[in-house]
Formats: sequence, C-alpha cells, structure tokens
Amino acid sequence: MDGRYMLSGQFLAILSAALFGVSPVLCKLVMGEMSPAFLAGLLYLGSGLALQILLLVQRRNSFQELKRLSPQNRLKLSGAVLTGGIIAPLFLAYGIKYGAASQVTLLLNLETVATTLIAWLIFKEYIGPRVWTGKILILIAASIIVLKSEGGISLSISGLLVVFACIFWGLDNNLTRDVVELSSMALACIKGFVAGIFNILLALVFFSGSTTGMQIGGAMTIGALSYGLSLVLFVDALRKIGSARTVTFFSIGPFIGTLLSVVMLGENPPAHYWFAASLMLAGIFLLCSEKHGHMHSHEAVTHQHNHTQDEHHWHPHDDMNSRVPHDHIHTHKPLTHIHGHWPDIHHLHVH
Repeated sequence: MDGRYMLSGQFLAILSAALFGVSPVLCKLVMGEMSPAFLAGLLYLGSGLALQILLLVQRRNSFQELKRLSPQNRLKLSGAVLTGGIIAPLFLAYGIKYGAASQVTLLLNLETVATTLIAWLIFKEYIGPRVWTGKILILIAASIIVLKSEGGISLSISGLLVVFACIFWGLDNNLTRDVVELSSMALACIKGFVAGIFNILLALVFFSGSTTGMQIGGAMTIGALSYGLSLVLFVDALRKIGSARTVTFFSIGPFIGTLLSVVMLGENPPAHYWFAASLMLAGIFLLCSEKHGHMHSHEAVTHQHNHTQDEHHWHPHDDMNSRVPHDHIHTHKPLTHIHGHWPDIHHLHVH
C-alpha cells in the first residue's frame, strides 16, 4: 500500500482522537443539572445537523445513499446506530456526570481493547504479538483506575459505566467499518439524527433535569465537532488502516482530555492514576511500532470510500484529477502482490 495512504489514515485517526478526547471535559463544563440521556441526545443531534448542512452544501443526500444499501449492510448500520449511537453514549454520559473527567478520558482507551478483541474474535482480523502486549498493558492500567485504591480497593461505578460504553463502541467500530456502500459523512449524519432524536425522546419521557438554552447550544456544538466531524474522520481512518490500528492512534485523544481536565477543571488525579497513564502510554507505543507485510491476494470487489489513485485504485476518471481525494462507487480487479499493510477494507484476508 502507498505509504502516504497509510500515513493519511494515521493522521485522520489522531485528529479524530483529539476532537473526541476533549469532549468529556467540555461536557462536564456544560452539563450542570442536565439529564445524562438528554446530553447524549444533544451531542448526536448536533453532529447530525452539522453534517447534514455540509452534505447540503455539497448537494448530496444521505438518505438517498441509504436507499442503495444492501440488506446486510442495513443490518450492520442498524447495529452500529444502536450500540455506538444510543447505548454507548448513555453509559458515557452517566460516567461523565458521576465521575472525574480525568478518569473518564483515560478509560476511553479501553475502546481500543474492545475493538481489537471483537475484530479478532468475530471478524478474524489479524492481531500481532506487539498489539496483544500493548492491549494487555492498557487493560491492566484500566483495572487500576476502575478499582480505586483510596482507603482500600473499591469499585468505581462511574469507571464501570465508561467500560461498558467502550465495549459497545468496540462493537460499533467493527460494524461501521464494513458499511462501505455509504460515504463516511452520510453514515455519521444518519447515526447522529437517529441516535440524537431517540435519546432526547428517551430523556423527555423517563428522566428529569433542568436545562438552559446556553447548555443546549453548547452541547450541540460539542456534538458537531467531537462526535460529528470526529466520526467522519474516524470512519475514513477505519477504511484506510482497519479497526485495530485506527483505535490504536485514537488512544492519543484521552491523554489530551486528561491534560485539559487538570488545566480547565482543576482536577488533581491521585498517584495510582498517573501510574496507570504511564502503563497505557507504554502499551500505545508498542501498538504504534507494529509492522506487517507479506504476499496476499485481493478478490474482485465493488464498494465506495474516499481514495486517491494508487496501486489499489487504477480505474479511469473522465472528469477529475485522479490524484485528488474523491469518493465514488468503484470496482477492484483481482490482484496478488506484496507490501506493508494493515487490515483496512482492502486487506481483510486470512492469516
């Protein structure tokens, strides 16, 4: 694979991580007495509205794209909306309300572990020894945070809520990766609208809490950036470098959130927290240093994603510069070759 293609996937994942990593701190600032379910709904509705505006500017219709989805991918999209758009944000919102922002942000790294385990167990994605070692270090670090040691070991309920959120986002990540008939922006827009409206209605019917117009506007703005734009970048990264590797680079985001929680909220995490953070950094270093390459074969496939003309995309373009990133339905012919690669949508072969 073209090295520039892989690097662009890494950059997209890191930028997505930065936008998402700051969200727990910003949510903590605007939440007040708001219902966590209402907050979750506003975040996703904000992302859906922002992306719909961008699609209208580009004269594209997300629901027209949805119509051409195959039944199998509609089922996967429904699963992604349920797990990643409805259930996971609810768990996270309650974790943010009752826990410290520094704790919440660092535990979000468990999403990488959940995504990798699901990619390996269910979708048979190849995971190398460095990745496994890195994930184990992250898991140990998360256990230290969830099992609080102040005056003895005790379970952090807010931490456990974030753990459940990460498990459901792990399912979402693997389901989202395979919905290749939808552009990343259309996918994120649909998820934002459906999940946002559902959680807002859920909050209005079953939960109570006071909310101001400023809080609503703030939450929707956070959603537009940290959930909408971040999700578009994340989906593009998934399709370039695969689930396990995308969430590896996504691990940088929680550390950005941790620093913000100290600077903006004045939080002072205990010593065991910083020890856990050091373990996570060591694990992420191992993940980022993985290399993989061998002779492999590509089967013929027709799908859609953002791409440039490279060794996997030598199809004709009559009306555009093929070196400029573009997004359209295209067909790959069978191909056998060798190069360094990660398990993106073109490299889901058996090892």
